[in-house]
Amino acid sequence: MIAPNPGIDAYEFIYDNIDSVPHLEALILLWNSRPVWWTCEELASRLYVPLHQVSQLLRDLVRMQLIAESITSPFKFSYLPKSEEQNELLVSLDNAYRKDLVRISTMIHSKTSSGVREFARAFQLKQEKK
Repeated sequence: MIAPNPGIDAYEFIYDNIDSVPHLEALILLWNSRPVWWTCEELASRLYVPLHQVSQLLRDLVRMQLIAESITSPFKFSYLPKSEEQNELLVSLDNAYRKDLVRISTMIHSKTSSGVREFARAFQLKQEKK
């Protein structure tokens, strides 16, 4: 799980954990619509992103334990409240994105490729387990 650090701010969380603007928009949409459960198709139509891309980004958010996936068919997704700190972080993310869309989008787009970041995260997790 990407555990929210109580002292972490929204920008730091986005920079360290969010791979794309659609990832962030999906997370914020699911948070704002909680406890509604969404299918990939419903989210794709709201995010204006191809279905295969939405499916992958939702899997990424599930892996980070920020959202939950149903066991029913079709699969549905919803925000997963794990702690009050996580909820506070989502409030900050939502506010920051509303106020500073261009800066946040630019920050996300300027990061290294998602493949490189994923490799670094895997290495970091391995180091933390030692």
